[in-house]
Amino acid sequence: MAKQLSLQVCIIIMMILFLMFAGLSLVDMECLAMARGGLFCVFLLAMAVIDFRTELLPDKGNLYLAALGLVMAAIVGSLRDALLGALLGAALLFALRTLSRGGIGLGDVKYAAAFGIWLGWQGTLLLAFALGACLALVLLGIGRLGRRDRLAFGPFLSAGAYLSYIGSAAFWSAYEVLL
Repeated sequence: MAKQLSLQVCIIIMMILFLMFAGLSLVDMECLAMARGGLFCVFLLAMAVIDFRTELLPDKGNLYLAALGLVMAAIVGSLRDALLGALLGAALLFALRTLSRGGIGLGDVKYAAAFGIWLGWQGTLLLAFALGACLALVLLGIGRLGRRDRLAFGPFLSAGAYLSYIGSAAFWSAYEVLL
């Protein structure tokens, strides 16, 4: 049985969730996308905390995230984009897993597929992996992490997925202007 979270940790988690919701409110999005984003934030934070504490991303959490994402995608009519996001997310992380010789767990691969459903292929491609890799490199660079140390990658993937959710539309619009 897992040890209960302390009051201080619970307060920090609630503050992070509040900041995530505040970030959503700053983005110009319609009401359904805002509600969808709120649900997404709750799942991202829960999965990040679980992975940080246990170094495991549970299959049930990935399954619930994926199923709810598919329902939401069907409601807004973006099922094809959601499935492409899942495929791209899983393929990218599976390739990283292969290159790292198992340094990335299968839970991370499944998690990438699950949040890829929410982000679609453009959002998945954009920030989710880049931010995760950058944060891990920063930790390596400042000496807080050695090359052989284990790192729960889920919190970094969650941060990247969140930023991708709130920022991918603006990024792709700016990119299209440059073309």
